[in-house]
Amino acid sequence: MPRKPSASLSPHAMLRAATKEAYERVTLLLTTSFDDFSPEQQRRLRALLGSEGAASPAKRAKPAKAERKELPPRYWLPHTQETWSGRGRVPNTFLAWEGTVAHTEWKKHHPDERFPAYPG
Repeated sequence: MPRKPSASLSPHAMLRAATKEAYERVTLLLTTSFDDFSPEQQRRLRALLGSEGAASPAKRAKPAKAERKELPPRYWLPHTQETWSGRGRVPNTFLAWEGTVAHTEWKKHHPDERFPAYPG
């Protein structure tokens, strides 16, 4: 009666063959679908595999950043000469000025404005 081919292999050889097959499957999965992972997952995979891992993709060129333009000032505080373009967070100087008597007096004459306009 003929024996099955797998029965002739030792348990150690069977384990080694199964490990090799699993490694090939995982490597194939990682190389074909690496871009489908999130950036955090990609970082973790690179850390586990090392920088020379088979799953690390080629470096991509980063898009050029747009040149930042200096925006003209839109608001200013006359007593400190502090200016603000009106974009981003309000500077602390402007926030502190809002609670002062000078702000209250100015607000009486300019009810629809939050800060004094830059004269220019």
